[in-house]
Amino acid sequence: MAVTLFACTFASLITLLVFFTGNTAGAPTSGQCAANLAIKNWASLGDSYSNIVGDGLQDYEALMSADPCLQGRKPQYLSIPSASLSQIASQQVPKLNQDTNFMTISAGANDIGLVQILDACVYNWIGSASLDCAKLLSDAATFMASSAFANSWHELFTRVQAVSSKNAGKAYVISNAAFFDETTPSCTTNSLAVYAGDGQQKYLTNALRKNLNELIHRFNWWQNYLIAKFNREKVPGTDTLEFPVQFVDADDRFNTHRFCRNGVDGTGSGDANTWFSTTQNVQPPLSRAAYEKLSAPATCAANGGWNEYATCRMAKAIQKTSFLGLTKSGSGTGLTNWERVFHPTTRGESAIRDEIVSQIAQGNTLSGHNLRILPLGASITAGFASSDGNGFRKVLYDTLRKTNTVSFVGSQGTAPLVHEGHPGWIIQDVSNAASASLPSRPNVVLVHVGTNDILQNKDVDNAPERMGALIDHVLSVANDAVVLIAQILPSTRPGAFDQFVTFNARVASIINQKQAQGKKVLKVWMPVTTDELQDGVHPTDAGYNKMAQAYIKGLQRAADKGWIGQPVVKV
Repeated sequence: MAVTLFACTFASLITLLVFFTGNTAGAPTSGQCAANLAIKNWASLGDSYSNIVGDGLQDYEALMSADPCLQGRKPQYLSIPSASLSQIASQQVPKLNQDTNFMTISAGANDIGLVQILDACVYNWIGSASLDCAKLLSDAATFMASSAFANSWHELFTRVQAVSSKNAGKAYVISNAAFFDETTPSCTTNSLAVYAGDGQQKYLTNALRKNLNELIHRFNWWQNYLIAKFNREKVPGTDTLEFPVQFVDADDRFNTHRFCRNGVDGTGSGDANTWFSTTQNVQPPLSRAAYEKLSAPATCAANGGWNEYATCRMAKAIQKTSFLGLTKSGSGTGLTNWERVFHPTTRGESAIRDEIVSQIAQGNTLSGHNLRILPLGASITAGFASSDGNGFRKVLYDTLRKTNTVSFVGSQGTAPLVHEGHPGWIIQDVSNAASASLPSRPNVVLVHVGTNDILQNKDVDNAPERMGALIDHVLSVANDAVVLIAQILPSTRPGAFDQFVTFNARVASIINQKQAQGKKVLKVWMPVTTDELQDGVHPTDAGYNKMAQAYIKGLQRAADKGWIGQPVVKV
């Protein structure tokens, strides 16, 4: 099967798109970027993920205010631990300065009951035998798919946009980070449980870590999807990604810094390179008097967010048994601030800050690269049902070649928009087909595949692992390539939607595993909703164009990491 390669060269041009159209400059260094950002005031909204309880010096909102990109801007710190989406919308947004045009939002974890899940599945603050880990995980997944969750986000976005739109501003919703390396064997007999009575050791098995990571990736997927739906409602018809609400994914910055990773003893809790707080590294402790004032164990209700729930559960644990040097009658030496467990440490918060600043400063422009691209997948990669038959490839090619040298490789289609997209094919077939084009040594591989495994019911449970094998196959031949894995588009086919969400969540974990192994693999969020599908599977032209822009954004992230090198000269 013949493989075609077509190239186009041109002079490079650097264009920086930031908050307002028309701002241009070279890619900024940290010390230069403030001059490029048209930020009047900025505000931080949300819960304890942006406002670490007990330590205002460690959260990303405080770290951002000291960053050169934001120095001189007037910050509003409105985040409150334990806040729900509705509380953020009704209590925090009304306090916004009316000339605010930059906002960060960390929210939703309290709505899905994350602290209760961690109690039941990990911490066992007070004999959590009555809490069913599997049921809470299932309930959270169900709630994320509910209209109640969607409506709460929509109300928050609507209120935020009412302020930011006055100033041509944007809001940036921050992802959560997955907690664990789920593949290592050494953690399976370790536990972070604080109470091991009643046979509740809560060992961190591979299955438990996998399920908890999937919860976080599912949560991030839903945030991104609901953002896409809101943006489409507010800016209909556009196929750019310059929307009023943006998603910032800092999850992959935590790779090699999670619990249970290779190279650490046990869980890695307390290690400076573990970027989540737990019992060994949450400081300062609360005094016994302060603790009892916070939460009287006889009367407290363990049904709130992080702050109320964790404090109350620990108070009840102390009442039940001698614990951590504290007894019911003794003064003890102080109690660690338990509300902060599983929140990012200072290093983790710094990583979140870096991702936010990178996104707002760098924009969505790629320049000066020599790109040999292999589009790899099934019918969506082929451009099925698009008006010109090229899908995302035409927009991608035309946009990139304005400021880069670009060529596509593949055995399908017509030059210059050749590809390796095979309608109806499943992951394994596509992996096999890649062998026709990989000898051309692309330095970028764009992957969108998995739709047919689900729709054809081809061993769906193991489809994410087949994606992992496809990644390994690609890199075994083109080991210098950057592989961009698209989160597959949702579908309206009966029973398919949740399977697509689960597949994307599991693939996100696999991408993290590959990155932790040093492989140049990135997840690409696709801001295409079911409203932009023309047959329940394939996108409209506007949807295809959004895919092209999302791939460009993924390429920008890869370039920021220094991953895009010159293509290897073909033998």
